[in-house]
Amino acid sequence: MFRLLPTAPWTVYGEFTRRTPVLGTFATYKVIADTGSAAALLSSMDSLARHLDGELGVFGTGELHRINTRGSAWIPGMSEDMRNLLELSFEISSLTDSLFDPAIGRLAAAWGFPDDPAFPGSLAVDSALALSGLRHVRISGDSLILGTGTMLDFGAVAKGFVVDRIYEHARELGASAVLVEIGGEIRCGGDAEAGRTWRLAVRDPRGEGMMAVMEMDSGAMATSGDYESFFLHRGRRYCHILDPRTGYPESGTASVTVVSARASVADALATAIAVGGVPLAETLPDSLFTLIIVISENDSGAVTEWRRSSL
Repeated sequence: MFRLLPTAPWTVYGEFTRRTPVLGTFATYKVIADTGSAAALLSSMDSLARHLDGELGVFGTGELHRINTRGSAWIPGMSEDMRNLLELSFEISSLTDSLFDPAIGRLAAAWGFPDDPAFPGSLAVDSALALSGLRHVRISGDSLILGTGTMLDFGAVAKGFVVDRIYEHARELGASAVLVEIGGEIRCGGDAEAGRTWRLAVRDPRGEGMMAVMEMDSGAMATSGDYESFFLHRGRRYCHILDPRTGYPESGTASVTVVSARASVADALATAIAVGGVPLAETLPDSLFTLIIVISENDSGAVTEWRRSSL
């Protein structure tokens, strides 16, 4: 698709797409940009994604890996991205009664997520829980103060954070409209002259189809669900979304979709609501979101849908 935008009648714009593996899943980038610079723009977006994956992702060997393996309580030289991610984490944690908590790396390891999940013994869960939680984490200047044995795992917010960074990067490089999607976390928007409306699908957590399709000019959407990574133990589903209060996976919430201005906020809120359910979703400030959809499932398998809009 090609067009001539009114702001630059001498420039031909087109819509371009690239799909690439990152953060243990796949990323899709769509841009409306000058046809002569689109390839370089997409490559720059991809390079930033790979850099952030290496530094902040659970499979990376960069800053997060160094923090979790150093074993030191005082870690100087924190990057701006790490600081911003931690500050966002503290903010969302305070607004969700600590149900969003990325300092649960020990718990994730005890359950074997994401590589080899299995049911651990109660002693392993209790030991990991004692070392987990943002109460063991502080920021002092450009230094991170981490409790001994505490490990960070940004799996509940990293994709949204990276989506925001890539989206903003593409806009700064001159893209007239952008959509970034990584593992279901999405940010889109652009100039009014571009006239681009994005159609975003919400997956049915208990089926193969789509539960809803939304049209957005700009904004972000994230979904967390118990279908993304789970295992069965004695006939019961245990998912990757861990309750930081108990150390065990959440149960009863099949999926949560949050529409917000930023993908990082939507991503973190979706995870917290997956743990806290409708009672938590009912208490959140309207300023944080546009729409929340919670799909719950009771012990008999009956599914219910709950929605809250801030508009």
